[in-house]
Amino acid sequence: MTSNPSLGEPPSAAGLFFRRWLADPLGMGSIIPSSSALRRAIARNVRRTGDQIVVEFGGGTGAVTKGLLANGIPGDRVWSIEIDGELARFLSHLFPGVNVVEGDAREADRLIPAEHVGNVGTVIVGIPMVMLPRPLQTEIIDAIFRIMPPGSRFLLYTYCITSPLPLAALGLKGERLAWTPANFPPASVWGYWRA
Repeated sequence: MTSNPSLGEPPSAAGLFFRRWLADPLGMGSIIPSSSALRRAIARNVRRTGDQIVVEFGGGTGAVTKGLLANGIPGDRVWSIEIDGELARFLSHLFPGVNVVEGDAREADRLIPAEHVGNVGTVIVGIPMVMLPRPLQTEIIDAIFRIMPPGSRFLLYTYCITSPLPLAALGLKGERLAWTPANFPPASVWGYWRA
């Protein structure tokens, strides 16, 4: 059965993802949502203690959000920042218990409540960073470290074999934490922290 937006039925995640990809291929980074194998690899590498929250930069159609919830992270501890209004509305409908915010991840410290700034266990970057110019990469990374405690590590998933971020140029250290050939295309999960 296909969705009919005029009847108020939500589109399928794959259909919406593909439509948004057609509108902005570089912004989406992939033609299809992340696989369950990649979701599990990301969720396994999330660090979170006590009342810390997890923040997604680029929630897309919720593939990673689904993995976080399936891994036992409560919805009220997940904040998903999505710049695309249509995707943000879709996420809000799909995950009513998750905190979905429409906005630019570079303003994360203003988009999440002040009491959570500095109390973020993990930031997961779903933005295709490798395609962004260096100044924009720097702004996004600075935004990440403004909301995390000192010494924290963030996650980034990518289809690159090597690090999609230039470590020395961005003042980072990093390591590939997982690789999944079961994703299409095969994907890696990288962890990064300040050098």
